[in-house]
Amino acid sequence: MAMDEFETLNLIKYLEGIKGRHTELVTVYVPTGFSLDIIRSQLANEKSTASNIKDRNNRKNVIDALEKISNELRLIGVTPQNGLVVFCGNISEKEGEPDIRVWEVEPPQKSEIRLYRCDQRFIVEPLKAMYEQENSYGLIVLDNREATFGLLEGARISTLKHLKSLVPGKFSKGGQSAMRFSREREGLIRDFYKEVADTAKALFFEKEISGIIVGGPGPAKENFIDSGYLITALKNKIKGIKSISYTDESGLKELVEKSRDVLANERVVIEKEYVQRIMASIARNDNLTVYGENPVLRELNGGNIELLLISSGLDDIKKNEFYYKAKEQNIKVEFISKDSSDGSQLYNLGGIAAILKRPSKVA
Repeated sequence: MAMDEFETLNLIKYLEGIKGRHTELVTVYVPTGFSLDIIRSQLANEKSTASNIKDRNNRKNVIDALEKISNELRLIGVTPQNGLVVFCGNISEKEGEPDIRVWEVEPPQKSEIRLYRCDQRFIVEPLKAMYEQENSYGLIVLDNREATFGLLEGARISTLKHLKSLVPGKFSKGGQSAMRFSREREGLIRDFYKEVADTAKALFFEKEISGIIVGGPGPAKENFIDSGYLITALKNKIKGIKSISYTDESGLKELVEKSRDVLANERVVIEKEYVQRIMASIARNDNLTVYGENPVLRELNGGNIELLLISSGLDDIKKNEFYYKAKEQNIKVEFISKDSSDGSQLYNLGGIAAILKRPSKVA
């Protein structure tokens, strides 16, 4: 049951490909804090019901699976902190030659799901969804001329919308009085802030976001927040206000870069630190970094790797090859999204790189 995220996702992919001849594949989800004794009692009842299955092979396989799950739960004893998911069933491809296997997984977060299902497939979707959930943040960069909205999901920054204002420069052209020009300009600024607030509501209000970060080069960002146009529910989600230079798409990237304090535990910052460590070593030419499949494999076989980075863009066969070789040596492995700017740097290095324990002997 002590599988990490990569192993669990591999298992989910494997289980998705299994199809039973009959409804002989059993899935059990146990919520956080729920008694395994109650689950075992339920399985005993299901075992009695299964005795009525007409097909002899199917009946035997289902009963054997239920007994195997019950025995596993007895060995586990207490529900793990985040709950428990158990998959069990006949995975044999030969009729009449059963191969009953069982897998137990602790979800990556506290689970409230309670489910029992006997089907032709394993019910992996709820568990899979837990691994696909990523914290997301709404991003707003603005001044009095324009505003750009974005979304940070994991390590990926996407641009959602761009607005242009009708606010003129600070100085009047022509014979218009300064006072009248100032009043009209202030009115256009208020109109623009209202448009920004309405757009933020449309983009973020119904999204499950962890927070909103606002940035810009001058006082407009604070003036917008203080304008009263942003609804309270979104204003309460503001986690940071940052001074940045740009208010276009590049401003979104700069905003995320300047928000490391807010995003300290998020993948985008963690991945950046790992990749920048690699790039700094390459720049120093200290021979403490290798990249590309063959150089990394050479150092891996020599037991000289401290940290291994694998790009999400690498094919599954290569991911598995390097991951499991590293795990045999208890080497720390980090998977880096290809979608971020830092992640694309790793991908362009061949999709794999490593920090070494000692300088490489190969120049």
